[in-house]
Amino acid sequence: MDMHAAVGGKEGLTPDKIEAALGLNESCELSERERLVLEYTDRVCATPVDVPDEFFAQLSSHFSEREIVELTSQIAHENYNAKLNRPLRVEANNLCEIPLRMPKTADRPPAA
Repeated sequence: MDMHAAVGGKEGLTPDKIEAALGLNESCELSERERLVLEYTDRVCATPVDVPDEFFAQLSSHFSEREIVELTSQIAHENYNAKLNRPLRVEANNLCEIPLRMPKTADRPPAA
């Protein structure tokens, strides 16, 4: 998230929106497309993956097929990075100049 927050901040993404994506700012107003992308991200990253037909239809009403493929690919790639980096304790590079609150991390994974 560090690199993406840094790039997003330079492209005009506000700290409020970045914090909303991190789940730290529930008061931030998100567009319907932004809200759908965040929900889609949670669904794609869940184990097991759960994207019901009703949700996919809603997503398809706001995004083209190509956009959905690109979103899915990027989400899966970032999920892979997180699943690789977190267990190996790879720290952020502190590339983001925007001061952000950091999400709380559990000391151990939740019980299955």
